[in-house]
Amino acid sequence: MHKDFFTPLDRYAPFTDLAALKAASARPLRKCIRVNTLKTSVESVKQWAADHGWNLDPIPWCPEGFFIDREDRSEALGKDLLHLLGHVYLQEASSMLPPVLLDPEPGETVLDMCAAPGSKTTQLAAMMQGRGVVVANEVQEKRMWTLSTACQRSGVTNVILTKKVGQWFGKQMTEQFDRVLCDAPCSAQGTVRKDSDALNFCGPENIAKMARLQMEVLEAAVHAAKVGGTIVYSTCTLTPEENEGVVLQILNKFCDQLEVVEPGKLGMNPTSPRLRGAGNDELGIAVQDSLRVQEHLSGNSSFLIPHSAFPLLRIWPQTYDTEGFFCAVLRKIAPTRAREHGASLRRREERFQRTMEMEIRKRIADIYGTDFVHEGEMLVHRGDLVLLTTEAAASLHLPIVDYSMGIPYAKGLKDGRFRITDELAIARGTMATRGILSVGDNDLHELLEGQNIECREDADGDIIILWNGMAIGRGLARGGNLKNRLSRWIVQLKGS
Repeated sequence: MHKDFFTPLDRYAPFTDLAALKAASARPLRKCIRVNTLKTSVESVKQWAADHGWNLDPIPWCPEGFFIDREDRSEALGKDLLHLLGHVYLQEASSMLPPVLLDPEPGETVLDMCAAPGSKTTQLAAMMQGRGVVVANEVQEKRMWTLSTACQRSGVTNVILTKKVGQWFGKQMTEQFDRVLCDAPCSAQGTVRKDSDALNFCGPENIAKMARLQMEVLEAAVHAAKVGGTIVYSTCTLTPEENEGVVLQILNKFCDQLEVVEPGKLGMNPTSPRLRGAGNDELGIAVQDSLRVQEHLSGNSSFLIPHSAFPLLRIWPQTYDTEGFFCAVLRKIAPTRAREHGASLRRREERFQRTMEMEIRKRIADIYGTDFVHEGEMLVHRGDLVLLTTEAAASLHLPIVDYSMGIPYAKGLKDGRFRITDELAIARGTMATRGILSVGDNDLHELLEGQNIECREDADGDIIILWNGMAIGRGLARGGNLKNRLSRWIVQLKGS
């Protein structure tokens, strides 16, 4: 890179080692994965890694997260079968921290205000063990497909996708959420290691514009949280105006209604050991870095508040060899605005009559020995598409027509039968006791190239295909032959 490329970083010389910052920003970003515990376990992925020559280095603040280095890099990590099947998620290490700090519990109602591309939404859902509900919001239509795909690939049933500006939730859903994640749009300086354009849009006008937007969205997040609820504000930028500055302003505005939670103390809860690998020693460096910035801002009257030194987290690219990131954990201790209750609107998805839902589940169970439905889940439909969601998600008061919810479960056919979807087969196929076919390495290779294969003569009808104990998709068996019905995008990526 040209020697002047990192000039925008010069302003951080008073806060950090500028040479170290520029050197780290010039290095390629380390690859990271997060194990999706909705589909697999950390131990299973560690075994896969050992078998495939992967070296996994734990990410201190996320028990399911790992830096990854591979002996064989001939195939992109995004084409690895574990990723394609949703057993692991390619997610940058720093971005795993906000959900960990939010620390959602199973059964809670959680809002992810700026959710696309979906890494944090799916992480939250996994931490909640698929129970309760996550409202994942995104305003841009072109990013909704990415968010929806991420949730479906990860097997997330307790999600409702909405398409609104984040500010909408402050008034329309005041005090409706136990926890709110506000991963705000930003100037993205911290992503320069993977995006060389990240420093091209950080002029004073753009930074000020982003800070105004962030303040609006964070204020809405505060209103949307219940009293006693937790709000995590995060960005992937380095600018003080968008990070400490925004948080200090919100604390100034709601000085009697908000308190700052020290991140290192979150791991002290024995029922929630999310930060057991981190804690004060690990996160203390990031807190001290933020205190330096706060001290600098204290000279600006816009940010002056009593005792304005707070345990906020500032992660420079060189701190842990990651992206640059910022996080603040706030707790709402008093109301911030009057609650308004709008009418709950009908969903795009409709509930079945109970007898019809049980009939569909019975038909699926007759084929596979299970209906794949967990406790607290239910079926809904949108036209002839049957979806699997949670009772909590279907019952949530929502004064907006949702974009979608749950994962595709089955498709109604013209002859009255129901055929399960790829999403269900891959997410829960290992639950089946009938209608399954285990294949070896050679058959897997042919299937991933889009070919049909031979199979057992007694296999007949719709089949879930298993390989090495993993469900990889569907097939149709007839007379000793299996018609390949694996997901097209898996075949396209693996066969290319």
